[in-house]
Formats: sequence, C-alpha cells, structure tokens
Amino acid sequence: MIEAAIAVAEESGAESVSVREAARRAGVSSGAPFRHFATRTDLMTAVAEEGMLRLRGAIDARLARLRSKHPLARLLAIAEAYVNWVVQCPTLYRIVGDRTLIDFEGSEVLSGGANGIRTAMSAMFEEARDRGMLRENDIDRQHFESRALAYGLARMHVDEHLREWGIAKTRARAAMHAALRSYIISLAKDPDSLKAALEEG
Repeated sequence: MIEAAIAVAEESGAESVSVREAARRAGVSSGAPFRHFATRTDLMTAVAEEGMLRLRGAIDARLARLRSKHPLARLLAIAEAYVNWVVQCPTLYRIVGDRTLIDFEGSEVLSGGANGIRTAMSAMFEEARDRGMLRENDIDRQHFESRALAYGLARMHVDEHLREWGIAKTRARAAMHAALRSYIISLAKDPDSLKAALEEG
C-alpha cells in the first residue's frame, strides 16, 4: 500500500493519492486497507514515515563513511545526506514536508526522527563551540541558518528553480553540496583546518 501510494504520488502528485486507489494499485480488496489506514491522512503519514526512515538511513550511512571527527565536517555530512535524499526521493521529500497531508506530531517516527536530526546537529555545534572551532559562538542562529540553507536548496531543486541559475538537474547535487560546503566553512575560526578535515572524506 505504501509503495503503491508513492507510485501514485510520483505520477499524479500527493494530492491525488487515495486509500482506494493505493489498494487498487497494490492488488488488494478495496475494503481491507481501511483496517490499516482508516483515512487518507493515515496512509500519507505512513508514506511520510517511510520517507523519514530513508532519510535517517541516508544520514547514518554517510556519517558511518566519514573518517573525519571534526564536528563541522560531520555537520556538512548530514547536510549532504539530506540533499542527496531529496535528489533521490523528491516525492517523499514533498510529502514529509507537507504537514497538511500528514499527522506529523502524532507520529513518533516523524517527530522523533526530526528531533533526532536536530539534536545530533545541536550536539555538533556545541562541540565545535566548546572546542573553539567557530568564528562566532551564536550556535542557535548558525543551526537555524544551516537548516534554512539546506531546506531552501532542497526546495529550489524539487521546484526546478535551480535551472534559473543555470544549474542543470545533472549538476544539482554538486551545486547544492558546494553551497553547503561554502557556508559550513564560513563558520570555522580556522577554515584551512576544516578544509583539511573535509579532504579526509
């Protein structure tokens, strides 16, 4: 049902998804799915939960591959994993972000997943501050700015606004990575040290 709902959303937009259509696509009787998804919101919340699980998996995998322990390098890795997920799963990105379609607060997978990412980022900012690695120590503002930048880039990609800046879809990932890298480096008291840490991979 979830995969069928994703397929409908990819073809016709999330607003066109219905429990009955997802059931038809999944090859199950029209009444049976309502025992699992009583409403369209229930189904779309389950789809969003799948999206969040994929995002968390992408972040965890990227951090696991990262050799550097520099907190700002780890922040950049989270941001890169996020935009990679958006490139790979634009439909899920739209659904997770559209709080009118889903019960975000009522889902531990969604609210807990988002809080987990925010907590991890906060810890990295705090470590960078405590180790004297930041040019400025207003970590709440910097955290907000970094999230806003990543979200804005993601939105520009899925809404196909990047082409207005001469960035083709084939270059979207690299362009977003470059913008995120530039911002994170601008936060560092010692940019050269951070650049060396980023070269570690």
